[in-house]
Amino acid sequence: MTDNKPLIALVTPLKDEKENIDRFLKTLENQSIAIKCLVIVENDSTDGSKEYLNKIASIKNVEHFKVININFEDTSYRVGKKYATIIDTGFQYLKEQLFFDSLDYIGILDCDVFPEQEYYYKLTMFLNENPTIGISSGLTYTEEGKLHIADPNFVRGNSRLWKKECFQDAGYLIAYTADTVSLALAHLKGWKTETLKSAKVVSREIDVRLSNPQSKGYHAYFRGHTLFYTIFKFLHYTFVKQNFKTGYTFFMGYIKSAINRKPRIEDTKLRKYFRYYMFNKLIHKY
Repeated sequence: MTDNKPLIALVTPLKDEKENIDRFLKTLENQSIAIKCLVIVENDSTDGSKEYLNKIASIKNVEHFKVININFEDTSYRVGKKYATIIDTGFQYLKEQLFFDSLDYIGILDCDVFPEQEYYYKLTMFLNENPTIGISSGLTYTEEGKLHIADPNFVRGNSRLWKKECFQDAGYLIAYTADTVSLALAHLKGWKTETLKSAKVVSREIDVRLSNPQSKGYHAYFRGHTLFYTIFKFLHYTFVKQNFKTGYTFFMGYIKSAINRKPRIEDTKLRKYFRYYMFNKLIHKY
């Protein structure tokens, strides 16, 4: 860290977020520590976001600001490999910059996610004080102050921060559910991942753009989860969340993927990791 000031680079995926851009940038301007670099990767916006971003030359509290415009043949919103490709585009840009070697932390921050003023101060202090933790995030809240119902111990992809050593050691893989896969990559390299409960972000679009249950079923198959895991998830949806339809659709998405022998993640170590995912969670291995 330079003069005890952490150097942070952030990648922001953006599609049709014109109404959020000003508020998003304001949260970064108001951060208690400066941001070394912000890379916004805009893709296929039709609401004027691209044109609006092109008018912004610099951002207060952000030393380097870059907008990358990319296009896809499929212009619809996708949370799978398309999202991961967008994020990786930003990461590849960072790796090409002269300041990359000086960075301490690399993160993702979605444009509809608004961190509190001390967010990055809290996260960098937490990571600095815990040498074995490689990835962290705070918790996500609604505008009304309600905690997101997702697992509070799962490091969120929309506002996470890597130690650069962990980022370089574990890497980032373009894959379905890349957020989950990147945690696995870190665990396999011996890093821990943990949320910081005192750090807070607000999101106006929680769960709006998540994949449907059938896709989630395929994603579980893709990662290498077992049939036992899928049955457990089906029971959890049915009896804990009291949503049989979602559970059934998820389960059938997995079964159909298995019957049709759809593609699975190629890395055998990752498949093994997810095969024993439930057991390792029980023994708190990761």
